Amino acid sequence: MTKHPSMPAVSFDNLAIQYGADDIINALVGFVAQITNPQSSRQQIAIAGMQIHLPMTSVPVFHRICISNPTHHEYSDTPNLLDAVHIQPARVDSRGQTTAGRFDTVLVDIGNGLSSDVSNLRVAQVRVVFSLKDHHCERLFGKLHTEVATHLAYVQWFSKVMPSSQHRLYKLKRCYIRDADTNYRGAEVIPVNKIRCSIQLFPQFGSGTAPRQWTPDNILEECETFYANPFTSDYTYGLL
Repeated sequence: MTKHPSMPAVSFDNLAIQYGADDIINALVGFVAQITNPQSSRQQIAIAGMQIHLPMTSVPVFHRICISNPTHHEYSDTPNLLDAVHIQPARVDSRGQTTAGRFDTVLVDIGNGLSSDVSNLRVAQVRVVFSLKDHHCERLFGKLHTEVATHLAYVQWFSKVMPSSQHRLYKLKRCYIRDADTNYRGAEVIPVNKIRCSIQLFPQFGSGTAPRQWTPDNILEECETFYANPFTSDYTYGLL
């Protein structure tokens, strides 16, 4: 991570509008409740979250994560693989041209970090990377504030990876949660250090022609079913 944020303060409202982090307040409250109530059930954590009030209305935001991963070669002098995850909203340049936003997809370690089993990995799209100021962190987490990760990410989940027997690509769908008559994307706040690497997704085209409205800039929003490509790097291939 860079020493200084890309944006020193972005309001929660703008995170929803510009970054697509629609449920970031509830996700952050849930993260705080989970950290401060580690032995509680999911229902107890939800109840505890109702008592949490965020002491801020904005957070510092980062637009890039840099990751250095070891290769799977047996030679010790092989250099690490450098990986970058981009998280940046649409913007207008000096000539008035709009550059589309970019919110990369990643592999997240949902286990304890000790197992390389694929069942402990899950694909997510990163919508926001942010940090909490020290006094806010201390107020939210109390004595546990020194154990909380410095950088956090709001991610939207895909379904668990299911390998295909034909081509070893992993089929994925957007993860949705139903609330009353509304479906919304399943999302959480996680520590950035849970992100193992970026991952490339291919849209599932089917037997017909691809919808004309699909473009490189909107494909992650328009398409619902993808394949995760394990062949993009030596490190990704070793994980999947």
